[in-house]
Amino acid sequence: MTLGVAALTACSSGGSSSGSASDTLTVALPIDSPTSFELTQQCSSPMFQLAYEPLIRITKDGDYEPGIAASWQYSSDNTVFTMKIRSGVKFADGTDVTRDSVLNTLNYYESVPGINDGYIKPWKIAAVDTDSIAITSPAPFTGMESILSDSGNCNNGMIISAAGLANPDKLKTATFGAGPYVYDAAQSQNGDHYTYTPNPLYYDKSRQNYKKIILRVMTDQNTAMNALASGQIQVNMTGGAQLADQAKSKGFDSTVGRVQATTIMLWDRAGELTPALGDVRVRRAMALALDRDSIAKAVGTAVTTQDQFTGAGFPGHDDNLPSKYTYDVDQAKKLLADAGHPDGFSMTLEVNSDDPDATVAVNAAVAQLGKIGIKLDLKSLPNSSFFTDFAAKKYSAGAVSYGMYNTLPNDAYRLYKLPYAAVWSPFASTDPDIDKAYDALNASTKDTFEANAKQFNDTMTAKAWYIPIVAVPQFIYSKGIDVGKRDPMGQFAISAWAAKK
Repeated sequence: MTLGVAALTACSSGGSSSGSASDTLTVALPIDSPTSFELTQQCSSPMFQLAYEPLIRITKDGDYEPGIAASWQYSSDNTVFTMKIRSGVKFADGTDVTRDSVLNTLNYYESVPGINDGYIKPWKIAAVDTDSIAITSPAPFTGMESILSDSGNCNNGMIISAAGLANPDKLKTATFGAGPYVYDAAQSQNGDHYTYTPNPLYYDKSRQNYKKIILRVMTDQNTAMNALASGQIQVNMTGGAQLADQAKSKGFDSTVGRVQATTIMLWDRAGELTPALGDVRVRRAMALALDRDSIAKAVGTAVTTQDQFTGAGFPGHDDNLPSKYTYDVDQAKKLLADAGHPDGFSMTLEVNSDDPDATVAVNAAVAQLGKIGIKLDLKSLPNSSFFTDFAAKKYSAGAVSYGMYNTLPNDAYRLYKLPYAAVWSPFASTDPDIDKAYDALNASTKDTFEANAKQFNDTMTAKAWYIPIVAVPQFIYSKGIDVGKRDPMGQFAISAWAAKK
C-alpha cells in the first residue's frame, strides 16, 4: 500500500514558518513499515504525533498540557471528564477545529473496530454548551490524560478533519490532522523513511523547529548506533539496553523511555485449556520458581528483576510486599502439591520470536520451571501471528514484553479491567478481589491514592495475574538534541524536540 498525503494546498511547501528553524532532524525508528496511517489500527508513534494534534499534549518535562483541549477537569466522583475546546486551531487543510470536530472524531473512534475500541467504547460522549465536550464513564476513571494525549494509548486523542471522517478509506493512505507537521509522500519511501514538513497553519510555532523531519526505519540496533555515530541520524529510538555502555563511551546522551516488562502472560486463568492454571496456587508456584537474578543477567545490561505487578520506584510498589515473587523452589513445589499437581503438568507456551528479550528470558525460565515439574513446549511465532493467535485463545499462556507504564491507574485498566484490557486478556478473566481493589484505586482522593495503589499492586501480585520476570529499559540515544523527559507512559514530546542550546 502506498502512503500518500491528503490534497492540501499548503502541505508540501517544505519551508518552516519559524525563523529559528534548523534544516533537518533525522530520527531512527525501531518499527517495520506500517501498512497504513489508519489511527484505529495502531498505537501512537512519531508518525502520528507529528501530523495530528491531540486533545492533550505531552510536555518536554514529561507532563501533560493543553492541546486542542484548552482545559479539562474531572467531576468530584471521577465519572465525568469535561474539556473546553481551544478556539483558533485549524486543520492542515484550512478548515477550523471545532467542538464538533472533536465530538465527531470521538464518535468515529467509538463506532469502528480497532485497537483503541476497548478504551473508548464504555464512554458516553456528548457536547456541552458551544465549546465543550463531556465524557461520562460508567465507573470512576482517572486515566483520561493518557488516553486522550499523544502518549501511547492508541491514538484516541488524535483529532481528524471532516474530510478524513467523510472518507475513512483515505485515512489509510493520508493524514488529516492539525499537527505541527504534514506528511510529504513525494519525499518518502514506504518501509525506509517518512518525511514531514511544517504545517504553515499550526498555531504553536514553538513546536516547529525544523524545516524537515525524517523518520527512518532502522530495526537493527547496531545499525542505528552506527548511523548516530556517523551523523546520519540525530536521535536513535531503536535503542538497545545492551548498547548503553557503547553510547556512553561515544559521548551520546542516553535517555530512558518506556520500560518493557518481560513477562509470562497467564491468559487462561479459569483453566479452560490448561486446567491447572485455574488454581492460583499453581500460578504462584510458577512465579516462585523463577530465579530472576540469573535471568536478568542473561537478558542484558541495565536489566533489573521484576517481582511484583508495579515496578520499583512507582506508585504502589512495596519492597516488603508479602506477595512478591521471591525465588523459592521448595515453596513452589509445595504449592503445586497442595493444588493436586505434585508431579507438575505440561502446557504449550507461545513466544514472540520478534521479541529478543522475551525469547532469552523464557528459555531460561523453561529450565527453572522444569525443576518443579512444569514442562513447557515453546511455540515460537512472529509478532503478527503471536498476537492473532492469542487473541483467538489458541494458547493458555505466552511470553512477551509489553510497555510497562509503571503508573496507576493506567496499568490497572490496561492490564486488568475489561473492556480496556481486552487486548491483554483474551479469556476475559475477572476476579472479585481485584475488582474491589480497582474500584478503590479509581475512586482515590489525593490522600488515599498511595494506600489504594499498594492494595491494587498487592492484590494483582497475590493472584499471580501475570508473572513478571525482568524490566528492560528502552533507551533513546541522541546527539545534540534536547529530547526532554518521558511522560508516565514512556513517550516524549517529539514535535517539540530541538537542538541543544
